[in-house]
Amino acid sequence: MKRFLVAGMCAVTKFLLYCTRINMSIAMIAMVRRRENTTNFSSNDDQLYDTSIPTYNWDEMTQQIVLGAFYIGYIITPIPGGWFSCCIGGKKALGLVLLCECILTALVPIATEVSINLLIAVRVLDGAVQGVAFSAIYVLLGKWTVHEERSIMVSIIYNGVTLSTIVSSHLSGWLCTAYELGGWPVSFYTYSVFGLVGLVVWTTLVYETPNTDPFITKKELELFVSSEERTKVTYSSVPWKAIFTSSAVWAIVIGYVAFDAAWYFSITEIPIFISSILGFDAKTTGFLTSIPAIARLPVVLISAACADFIIRRNILSILNTRKLCVIIDLGVAAVCFLIISQVGESLGAFIVLISITFCALGFNPPGLNTNSLDISSKYAGIIVGIATTFSSIGAFIVPFILGKLTENNNTFKQWSFIFIINAAILLFGMVFFLIFAKGEEQDWSKEDTEQEQKETTYLIKSE
Repeated sequence: MKRFLVAGMCAVTKFLLYCTRINMSIAMIAMVRRRENTTNFSSNDDQLYDTSIPTYNWDEMTQQIVLGAFYIGYIITPIPGGWFSCCIGGKKALGLVLLCECILTALVPIATEVSINLLIAVRVLDGAVQGVAFSAIYVLLGKWTVHEERSIMVSIIYNGVTLSTIVSSHLSGWLCTAYELGGWPVSFYTYSVFGLVGLVVWTTLVYETPNTDPFITKKELELFVSSEERTKVTYSSVPWKAIFTSSAVWAIVIGYVAFDAAWYFSITEIPIFISSILGFDAKTTGFLTSIPAIARLPVVLISAACADFIIRRNILSILNTRKLCVIIDLGVAAVCFLIISQVGESLGAFIVLISITFCALGFNPPGLNTNSLDISSKYAGIIVGIATTFSSIGAFIVPFILGKLTENNNTFKQWSFIFIINAAILLFGMVFFLIFAKGEEQDWSKEDTEQEQKETTYLIKSE
């Protein structure tokens, strides 16, 4: 079952990459010099704190610039990263991403000590490196998946992201307060070492295509024999115009924008809501925010298994299966946000509703995230790159609006507006996808298939 090993290794890679991303947010608390009015530290923390560990007198704006610098790079590289991954292969591209990420993560403490500007530059480069990752993964998946298993393969990978949210929040918190080990700098060095170990395993176990893997069984290899993923493809003539003018591609892009606006809002702003509006301290906030993420873990795999079962048994077409998942994904989440805007001041109601929201968003992998492989496994990496670029831009808009709404007026009433805005974005994304989405390979993806098959046949005969 080498194809599932490939999906598992992609999940591990995304787990490691997201851990380094989340670690910066956790480490920031320890990196910033505490002010006298800070209340989110216990007396226990004060006793253990080692003043020899460097801290910095950064104001709120500086902290946001450091955190936000990552996304400047992240917006730039997904599209060229998709093309690059197509050219050199998903395995090599993702391996380079891991290697560069390990180096940049280890450089954070050094850059911070030198200057804030150097740290910002490292963060921009970090975002640019990680912007290639998803595109590279989809290039690899285009060669290692079959239609009936695409939902579960994609969902395995996205569970790596969910798991990183749970693990890194606790591990980073412990490392940043392990003053006897060196405090916050050691968290960056630890994840860098983890990444190097992951890189060695990745390079050893993963192969670019099924027919280049010497350890794949004959029975499993036969699954890919008639698949277009095994043809010899030249990526020098990517049909950019056809891709950018395809309604099926834009259905995915708009869906991504809607999902990411809600997802990034949920994982970055919900902890602030729990702390500032519901009034809980940092430790309790961390525990409460982990509940929805834990609830989402099994839903991602169950929803994918159900989607593949529906397709395999011909209960619904591929397109209608994707649409069903998107209705649950974006539609249910939108309804939950609308209800939260009315009853969210109650802790019990809020936790139940936000957990349902996370579970609903767990239907995204077998829906939106798999649809790019349906319409073009050949150019899925490029399609995901385009979607990631636009969704990353969109993910900035909601926090910006939130900042304006709550500036000098941080009340539940102001937060309720942002929940309503999120709901509207989700519903728009859902409707747009339902109207324009496609479930079959597009003509612009098939155009050179016949010639490629002739080239492949000639190569096989010549051997």
